[in-house]
Amino acid sequence: MPEQYSTPEMHQKLTHLKAGILFMNIAFKRIRATLELIEKKLDCIDYIIWIAPANFLNTLIYTNEIKKNSQTFRHRIKYYAIETISVSDCKFLELYNLIRNHKTFCVIDESLTIKNTESGRTKRLLLLSRFFTYKLILSGTFVTQGLIDLYSQLEFLDNKILRMNEKQFSNIFMPQSYDSYLITKHWSRPQDESKLLSMMKPYILGYDINDKYIINHHNYYFTLTPQEILSYKEEKQLYLQKKPRIVFMDIAQNFQKIYTISKNKLHGLKKVLSEIYERKEKVIIYLKFLDEINFIEETKILKDIPYAELSGRTNKKRAIKAFERNTDILFCTYGVEKFGLDMQICNNIIYYSQTFDYRCKVQSLDSVVFKGFPSYINIYDFWLDTNLEALIKESLEHKRNLLTNVYKKITKFEALQL
Repeated sequence: MPEQYSTPEMHQKLTHLKAGILFMNIAFKRIRATLELIEKKLDCIDYIIWIAPANFLNTLIYTNEIKKNSQTFRHRIKYYAIETISVSDCKFLELYNLIRNHKTFCVIDESLTIKNTESGRTKRLLLLSRFFTYKLILSGTFVTQGLIDLYSQLEFLDNKILRMNEKQFSNIFMPQSYDSYLITKHWSRPQDESKLLSMMKPYILGYDINDKYIINHHNYYFTLTPQEILSYKEEKQLYLQKKPRIVFMDIAQNFQKIYTISKNKLHGLKKVLSEIYERKEKVIIYLKFLDEINFIEETKILKDIPYAELSGRTNKKRAIKAFERNTDILFCTYGVEKFGLDMQICNNIIYYSQTFDYRCKVQSLDSVVFKGFPSYINIYDFWLDTNLEALIKESLEHKRNLLTNVYKKITKFEALQL
C-alpha cells in the first residue's frame, strides 16, 4: 500500500475551514499530500486550479509528479503560472470566468510568491479569493524577510484570520526598532511570532520542515588591501557626489560592486576550491554580479577546469546539464530559478558575494532539491571587513533567527497535539 502523506485530521480541518496551509520543504511530499486532500473533495468541486511559479510548471519532474498521483482526476486540473496572472489579462479573465461559473479547489504552490501586497499577482488573487470553494497554500519557506511576508498569504486564505489591514498588521506584529547602525527596522519579537502563529494554527494542516542533510557552515573573513580601501573610499565619494537623492538599496548595491572583487577574497576562493578538488567534489558558487564571473576567469585561478554558468544570460537547462555531466563548478547569480537541479551531485556551496535577500540564500538550498538528498553540504560564506558587509550579515542573521523561531514554535504546536 502506498505511503499516505495526509491524515484524517487534515481532511477534517479542510472540511471545516475550506482553507489550509501545508508547510513542507520536500516538494514531492507536499504535492502528494495536496492531491490526497483534493481526492476526498472531488464530489464537491468541478476543477482544481493549480497555481505555481512558471519554472515549476515548466519542469517535467514537477508536473509529472502531479500527473502520476492524480490519475483519476488529472483532466480536471487547470494550471496557471503565478507570473501570468498579473501580466496576462487574457489568462486572468479566463481564470475569473472559470471560478465564477464552477466550484473550484485552488492550490498555490510556493505561496511566498504572493507576499507582496503591491504586486499585480497578489492583488488579483486576493480579489478572486472569495470565489474559490477550497483554498490551499503550499510552501517550504513561507517567511524570509519578516512576519509581514505572511500577511497576504493569510488574507488569501481567509480575511477573518487577521481582521486588519497591512499597516495595522505591521504595527502590531513588527513594532518599530533601531539596529546597531540606527536604521529604522520593523522587526518582530518572540511574543509577536507566538501570537501570530496561534492565530494561524487552525489553518496549518500539515508541517514537515525536517533537516534534509547535515549542513557544515564555514565563515571566511577577509580584509581589503590598503590600496583597495583607498579606491573604495574614492569611488564611494565620487558616486555620492553624483547622486542628489539617496536610495539605500541602490547605493548598497553600487558600493558592494566596488569592493566585491578583492585580492584576499580571491586567494580565499582559490584555497577553498583546492580543498574541494582534493575531495573530488562539485561546487556551486553564488555571486551577485556577472562581472565577478568574468574577473575570476581572467585571474586564471580556475586553471583549465571547465565551469558552467547559470544566470539571466545563459540557457538554464544547458547549464544544469553541463554541471551534472562534465563540469565541477557552477557559477550562479542570485535569484535565477533552478528548480530540478539534483543536489545529490553537489556537496559544496560558496557564497562568494553576499545579498540582503535571505530568500535567495534559503532557496539556493530548498528550490534545487526535489527528491533525494546528499548526506551533508558544506556552506562557505565569504565576508569582507566593510560596514556594509557587517550590515548585511546582521540582517541575514536576524532573518535566519526569525525563520528558526517560527519553525520551532510550529513544531511545538504539533507536539502538543500528540
